[in-house]
Amino acid sequence: MKFNKLIIFLLLLSVVSCIPQKKTVYMRDVSGKKEYINLYTKAIEVTEAYTILPGDYIYIRVLTPDEAVASLYNLNVGQMNMNNMGDPSSLRFQSYQVGDEGEIDFPYIGEIKVVGLTIKELKAKMQNILKNHIDTFTLQVQLTNTQFTILGEVNNPGQYNMSKDHITIFEAISQAGDLTIYGKRKKVRIVRPSTDGTKTITVDLTDLNLVDSQNYYIQPNDLIYIEPIKAQMWGFGESFSLSLVTSLITFFLLANSLR
Repeated sequence: MKFNKLIIFLLLLSVVSCIPQKKTVYMRDVSGKKEYINLYTKAIEVTEAYTILPGDYIYIRVLTPDEAVASLYNLNVGQMNMNNMGDPSSLRFQSYQVGDEGEIDFPYIGEIKVVGLTIKELKAKMQNILKNHIDTFTLQVQLTNTQFTILGEVNNPGQYNMSKDHITIFEAISQAGDLTIYGKRKKVRIVRPSTDGTKTITVDLTDLNLVDSQNYYIQPNDLIYIEPIKAQMWGFGESFSLSLVTSLITFFLLANSLR
């Protein structure tokens, strides 16, 4: 009796440890399924979806023909390599940090409310303010804290810089070395801070309709969390071998036949 229970246990172990392929394949077209409901809406805003939050760092540089005038309105760049001006990380120490009240303190102008604006809107606002002080000028405005964090069942969890102004969730995952085999692809959480508070977005990486939806794109300060599937929570790590279970069943069957 004990032997039969052991065989049943090993058989169940082999079943629950197997992960169906449909749970690991990205972007499957499941629109034709009778019970399927498309929860995604078409992306309307991509590049201008992010709005400035307290704690953000904003690089603003005034360019004028008169360098003496420009220097009045710019933070000291010092010996910064101008070839790196497009790299947000190299601009952090030359950026204005947005205060808790959503303002930056701009030279010779004072406090300017920036929270809730997109970068494009901030640039337009700064142009309207500065045109009353400078005759001819151009502006460079850039968000310099473009990091996101990814945790859970990925090969290399951590904080990463966005490789461009906006990236997709698959690009973010690729920076973290892809999901492990035990990552729950159908329920990926994106925790996103906003001016209205933190919100949580859940996406299904196996659904093709995710592509080009509003939730397809990652924003700065996002936290992406990949839950483990049940096999991992039950302790079946990547070193678990189905062949080991098969070998154990064969061994016990052989041992029982010799009794």
